[in-house]
Amino acid sequence: MAAADHTPSVEATVSVRVSEAAAGDLVAGARAQIERIDGISVEELEIAGLQPGLNDTTVEAVATLAVDEAARVADAAVDPEAVAPELVADRLADGFGVDPERVERVDPPD
Repeated sequence: MAAADHTPSVEATVSVRVSEAAAGDLVAGARAQIERIDGISVEELEIAGLQPGLNDTTVEAVATLAVDEAARVADAAVDPEAVAPELVADRLADGFGVDPERVERVDPPD
């Protein structure tokens, strides 16, 4: 029996700047801002806090993020079956308007 494919995931606590002009609600805006980062997609996102600003709102959120295979193997030193939280944190930090506060691996279900 073949092992089921599981997209490795991490849970991240992030601050995301969402423009007032963003389409949809704040959850949609935060999701779109995070998903602009190459190799990252949002599985779940829960808002934990808000800080209104002049042109944007800073959303404090806890998100479960999936990391695509190309992103996992982008660094030759990384095992393609593992997700290094440090690499995901670096990707998030490189994204515009996203500040990772905590990134941890989420173990797949048994």
